[in-house]
Amino acid sequence: MRIRVYSTYCARCLSFVRNLEEAIKELNMDEKIEKIDLDTAIKMNIRSSPTLIIDDEIKSSGDVLSVDELKKLLKDNM
Repeated sequence: MRIRVYSTYCARCLSFVRNLEEAIKELNMDEKIEKIDLDTAIKMNIRSSPTLIIDDEIKSSGDVLSVDELKKLLKDNM
């Protein structure tokens, strides 16, 4: 599974990334989080942050998901 995130360094994005890291840890996953740059985000037509991309499909955009919400998304894409 490829996990990528588009995020700026705002408080909401930092919170989202922390929640995602915790969800990955709680699920005992080995996947690393890749951060995409602005140019890639533009090419993918991403218009808000944070955005979660799993296996090249946008799964969440603009919302700070909880650890449990992220765990469900990750499980659904295993």
